[in-house]
Amino acid sequence: MLISAILILRENHSEIERRRRNKMNAYINELSDMVPSCTGLARKPDKLTVLRMAVNYMKTLRGTAPQDVNYKPSFLSDQELKHLILEAADGFLFVVNCQTATVVYVSDSISPVLNQSQNAWMNQCLYDLIHPEDVEKVRDQLSSSNSPDAGRVLDIKTGSVKRDAHGALSRMYSSTRRNFICRMRRGNEVCETQVKEEHPKVPVLEDEYAVVHCTGYLKNWSGSSSSNGNSSFQGEDPNGTSLVTIGRLQPASVPHSNDLAETPTVTEFISRHSLDGKFTFVDQRVTEVLGYQPRDMLGQLCYDFFHPDDLEHMMESYDQVMKLKGQTLSVRYRFRSKTGDWVWLRTSCFSFQNPYTDEAEYIVCNNNLVNK
Repeated sequence: MLISAILILRENHSEIERRRRNKMNAYINELSDMVPSCTGLARKPDKLTVLRMAVNYMKTLRGTAPQDVNYKPSFLSDQELKHLILEAADGFLFVVNCQTATVVYVSDSISPVLNQSQNAWMNQCLYDLIHPEDVEKVRDQLSSSNSPDAGRVLDIKTGSVKRDAHGALSRMYSSTRRNFICRMRRGNEVCETQVKEEHPKVPVLEDEYAVVHCTGYLKNWSGSSSSNGNSSFQGEDPNGTSLVTIGRLQPASVPHSNDLAETPTVTEFISRHSLDGKFTFVDQRVTEVLGYQPRDMLGQLCYDFFHPDDLEHMMESYDQVMKLKGQTLSVRYRFRSKTGDWVWLRTSCFSFQNPYTDEAEYIVCNNNLVNK
């Protein structure tokens, strides 16, 4: 009897273990189908690989998907929160209809930034408010076209094309983000000296333009609360797409006007870098300075362009500028041009700090061509 009972217990335990393994394998297989990096492998990954790739994928989603966008302190009204955000960003909020380029909303904080009134911007074409040479660049930023193949991946196992919902979600958030720099018209009644005194780091180009860094995203209003007639955006297309962004004066070091008169050729360009050193934005003047097209540098590590003798110094400087929390650091170094020659650049750079977390998000550089 005792032996029979032991055998029965062993059989029950084995059956329980078998069912547990089957369930675990089923969950692992299901998880493998949900992770894009697993479906693209030539052969079926082992369990540890699936778990590792799933963790990496969730980290990616956490970094690209929006956090709790509805969160705000309970003791603040929406209007008070908006003013605090704009004050912390030292900028102004504006909304542009992507189809017509019409400004459908601008916050009153534009006055201290550009010395413009809200009425001067409302219902105006954005292209009339920026420098003519920047129109095409801004037009590209207003483009919201998506590839018809977006969100589709090839299943190597079956040869069929599947809809990649998770990957499409990640790409959707990244593709709707907008970061660009352009020159915007300032009010006529403010003089250059006054702007220099209030914002000593702000480049004043000619007499009527200032460099503005715009950060925001594309918003589709269809199905949102704004489409039911409660929108505060005048002239807004309820079924269209708009650019919602904050404009901030761009701190940079630029030559004085008399220097520009003596050197008519372009000798500077602005670039933006991720925290790991990759180019995320390069303005079009880089072509005249170094010979590269902006697309040649986007996504490339800046360290790959530095002279080997300057590499260690530049890596230390890059780490230092992130610790300075918005303060400007100036460095001189050699940079490889399109022709392969080494040219000397002087770069004034600073880190953009997230006003909520006080952490660096990216590095902005003003690069000037200098003599050795």
